[in-house]
Amino acid sequence: MSLSLPFLTAEKASLKIAQGQLTTVELLQACLRRIEDREPSIHAWQYLKLDQALQQAATWDKQNRTFGTTDRLTAPHPLSGIPIAVKDIFATVDMPTGWGTAIYRGRYLDHEAAVVTRLKQAGAIILGKTVTTELATAAAGPTTNPHNLTHTPGGSSSGSAAAVADGMVPLAIGSQTMGSILRPAAYCGIFGFKPSFGLISRDGMMPVSRDLDHVGVFARGLGDIQLLLDVLIGQDDQDPECQGYGDLEHSREDPSWALRLAFIKTPRWEKAEAVMKSRLSEAISVLERADISIEPVVLPPELAGYWGHVQDLCAYGLWHNHGSLLATHGEQCSPVLRAWFLRGQQISASHYDSLSQCRQHYQHILKPFFDHYDAFLTPVTLGPAPLGLANTGSPIFCGLWTLCGLPALNLPLGQTDKGLPLGCQLVGAPYADQKLLWIARHCWPILRDAFGDIQRPLS
Repeated sequence: MSLSLPFLTAEKASLKIAQGQLTTVELLQACLRRIEDREPSIHAWQYLKLDQALQQAATWDKQNRTFGTTDRLTAPHPLSGIPIAVKDIFATVDMPTGWGTAIYRGRYLDHEAAVVTRLKQAGAIILGKTVTTELATAAAGPTTNPHNLTHTPGGSSSGSAAAVADGMVPLAIGSQTMGSILRPAAYCGIFGFKPSFGLISRDGMMPVSRDLDHVGVFARGLGDIQLLLDVLIGQDDQDPECQGYGDLEHSREDPSWALRLAFIKTPRWEKAEAVMKSRLSEAISVLERADISIEPVVLPPELAGYWGHVQDLCAYGLWHNHGSLLATHGEQCSPVLRAWFLRGQQISASHYDSLSQCRQHYQHILKPFFDHYDAFLTPVTLGPAPLGLANTGSPIFCGLWTLCGLPALNLPLGQTDKGLPLGCQLVGAPYADQKLLWIARHCWPILRDAFGDIQRPLS
């Protein structure tokens, strides 16, 4: 079996299966061998359901044998037989849902998250649940960065990002309240996409902040991001904020379209490390040589307080959704989580009401910029993944776009001299998700030629 098989994108794997060049069982077994070899070092998984996955793969192969190639290519299950990982904050009835804390370890729920249902309906094989930080916010889990085991993979979707980067699965589901999709994607050197607020249902997902929580996805190919979005986007009355927006603009490539990007440092640019500033500068030069217009833009000073607003909303949500744990299981709450609870406890209802209006106000301020630019190019992390596992890195360069509910994507920018991945962030206008993906597909080959393709971990 080819060593590259576990690193196939879902798109390529589906095509090979449809053409009879690969079976679903072969693909799954390659992933399982990778897990067996690497999981003792990576610790990406909270729970694995291998026997059921193998049975599902065999069932798909049996069904595929009854169809011709054309029928398999046009089958109504876009993710048929593709292994996928799900962050352990999404409810599952056949696997425990622990929310990253010993308080709920081994707990089985009597319902499943909307995204889990949609994945199953699309034919995906849910291989297991991946490690998350404590309540998707606080203390880090044991997951390591596949590119250097002594560095963090980022959080809170640590296991999902690491599993995709290490070739354990081609796809994974995560969540973002501040920077929990984009940051791990950048640290692990893969694509991570956070869609516009309200596109994917959060029903059955552990809540942190009603105002900030987004479902997001990880993949090693941009086409795979599209595959997942086509499956997951849709209205759900069980999530009041999930309107679905089924008629999202779908931008088609137009050779006459002169792409214009705004380079935005954000008000916290001074926190970026030298290696990140240098790589972003190189990326801008590379894109400009490809006739992409990139203009530096300074945000209005009114936006400078965004980070405090994001933290307060997160703290308020944590306290009101989970603060009772402080009294009932305080000894099992980390010092970091207790600090979040105490901060949230001090936020009044009137202050929360003012905070919850920030999204519309900030979106109004940003709207004129999207009238002039197709997307924003901006840093996603301060630099490469920090040393050690306790510090999952800062989401400060993601917070503003999460607060505004804007679609955002990590584009890999190669690696540092020490082999740690770097990335940049593309941010789109509200509900211009398809346009943002088109821009990413236009920019990615240019950046790939300059800085290298998605890197496989050395081991």
